[in-house]
Amino acid sequence: MTNKRTGRPPKYTETQVIEGIEIVERNGEVPTGDTVKKAMCDDLGVAGGINAQSLDKEVQRLVEEREQQRLALLISALPSETLNAVKKIGSLVESAVLGHIGEQHEKLRALAGRKLTEQNVDLGNQREQIRSLLSRLDRKDADIEQLEQDNHKPKEQLGLATTEIRALKERIAELEHEEDFRTRMLAMMKETLGENAFPTARNR
Repeated sequence: MTNKRTGRPPKYTETQVIEGIEIVERNGEVPTGDTVKKAMCDDLGVAGGINAQSLDKEVQRLVEEREQQRLALLISALPSETLNAVKKIGSLVESAVLGHIGEQHEKLRALAGRKLTEQNVDLGNQREQIRSLLSRLDRKDADIEQLEQDNHKPKEQLGLATTEIRALKERIAELEHEEDFRTRMLAMMKETLGENAFPTARNR
């Protein structure tokens, strides 16, 4: 066989496979691993135990090679005029196909360019909208900050006034407590020492 095999060597030769293919085709069957194996064992005396899956790959390879050889012989039998005409036709077909593909490619490039331009315009509009929104947001933040500052002033003044009022109330309470203490102390002293110990302003 032309291909190198790995592992255990096969129990058949390439010539036997080719003969098995011919037997199968003469019987009107399609050459496969199973049909060729049966023909080789029944008609060529090849021992059993053949791997039909591996044999099928070999059968397909040989069938393809045989078809390529058949076509090569047919082509070689053609007159030179026919070969030249076919080459010319092939060249014309190739040019037509390549030209068509080139036109389609150019259309796709133009379409892609328009799409890219449209996307750039859309992107520019989106960026402008974003800048406008950010500007409005900045103005809103400034307005809010100003309002907070304006509201903070009376709050600060109210806080200061409240603190002053609380301090005054505490001072008043302290003074009232001191006055009450003096009054009670004076009453106790009068009671203990008598009225004469504390002359009034009239007796002074």
